[in-house]
Amino acid sequence: MSRVRTAALLLCVLATALALPGGASASKSTEMLNAVNWVRTQSGLPALHYSRSLAHSAHSYSRQMLHSGYFGHSSRIHASRRFRTLGEILELHRGLHPKVRATLRDWLNSPEHRSIIMSSSFTAAGAGFAHGRFHGRRATLWTMHFGHK
Repeated sequence: MSRVRTAALLLCVLATALALPGGASASKSTEMLNAVNWVRTQSGLPALHYSRSLAHSAHSYSRQMLHSGYFGHSSRIHASRRFRTLGEILELHRGLHPKVRATLRDWLNSPEHRSIIMSSSFTAAGAGFAHGRFHGRRATLWTMHFGHK
């Protein structure tokens, strides 16, 4: 996908997110799932269902990375065992604000991350983040977990 088309999609995601009722009070994690689902539906893919288990595991893993000083994939995603297939994407950015647009843009511009977001194999997802000091700098760490039962 060209950069122009990606930028246009992101602008549409923003407009949609701002137009949603209660957008100001919606959690950033829910906002991330809504933005991912908008991108998926624009490409003819079904929306991912919210999974409390995947959201919890994503949030917990972001906190674990922040507190341990490790940024990278774990050998196991700690989510419900009912999921046969699991996927994970991560993002680290400076600052204490969970930037949904910037994070989604980075994921969509990465072939590896984009392939997970756009995979028709996944039917559920959950997103989570943690912010604080990471290696002495203010940072926000995002995790998004995907699953298929």
